[in-house]
Amino acid sequence: MMTCSRASILWLRLLSIRNIPPSRWVPVVLRIGVEESAARLESENGRTGLARELGKRPDRPREAFVRGQLSKLEKEGARLVSISEADYPSLLREIHDPPPLLYLRGDPSILGLPAICIVGSRSAGRRGILTARSLAAGLSARGLLVVSGLARGIDGAAHEGALEGGGATCAVLGSGLDVCYPPENVPLAERIERQGAVVSELPFGTPPLRHHFPRRNRILSGISLGVIVVEAGMRSGAMVTARMAREQDRELFAVPGPVEKPMSRGPHALIRNGAYLVETVDDVLAQLPPCGNAPPGRAVAGGAPRREELSGLERRVVDALELDPKHIDELVRICNISPTSLFPLLLNL
Repeated sequence: MMTCSRASILWLRLLSIRNIPPSRWVPVVLRIGVEESAARLESENGRTGLARELGKRPDRPREAFVRGQLSKLEKEGARLVSISEADYPSLLREIHDPPPLLYLRGDPSILGLPAICIVGSRSAGRRGILTARSLAAGLSARGLLVVSGLARGIDGAAHEGALEGGGATCAVLGSGLDVCYPPENVPLAERIERQGAVVSELPFGTPPLRHHFPRRNRILSGISLGVIVVEAGMRSGAMVTARMAREQDRELFAVPGPVEKPMSRGPHALIRNGAYLVETVDDVLAQLPPCGNAPPGRAVAGGAPRREELSGLERRVVDALELDPKHIDELVRICNISPTSLFPLLLNL
């Protein structure tokens, strides 16, 4: 059942006014309050006063649009979270151009968790997919909210890994909540709703147009403590998100890759320019403020599990790692185990 606060509905009415952009409303409404802003719309004198604040006389709210969105919220089992409410992500509120209203399906309480964003190529290779999935599983298990964009490739792998890690994940869309892009990720979006949230600043019915994604990317980085880039070309959406992370004073991380691969160029350029090089979950956690929970496992007093406590499969993995570190896909091959079985096992060792 839809739950929307009075503040979020008032924001919806304000944002329905076509001749005033959201970025113009935010500073005014945060200064005088959403109730006062909405009240001023109801009188000629009030609208004249708003014109002085906004630089333009606002039109009337589009009541049919508002009714349609509220009806769709009810039908979709979604809700609104406005910048005026406590549920709104605190870090996102601090960016230069915060979205005044978020449409949300799932659990709004996860927006209060410390978050890390993982992004990368839609056409990532197997190595990149496994790395993103492994990092997301480990970070999720440590209590971090894993944020990504529900795209093909690295985004989808990050969401899958977070779900496997047992924590929460948040997908930020470049379309309305009722338009899942790409369509093949509908089942993943439904799983995310059960173990996290799917959010968008765009109204229901908005298609995934190209110009929506750079604005979506500012939310990905804005909601997060840091951004991890896994496989990205130099001219890619992931690199746009990395640039926005720098502008928003977020931590920036990158996973190196084979030098001959075009998708390694983006992460390598970021590392050359000061991004933290990431090989393990601990490389990320070392640069973040203390947050989240200790990882699951049987270790006590800071020690590792004793060999006699390990299962046969766990011993095979430990034996494979004894001589030197190995990439996750090499472990999959040596131990004859699927990646989805290997991730939780590594977290317990």
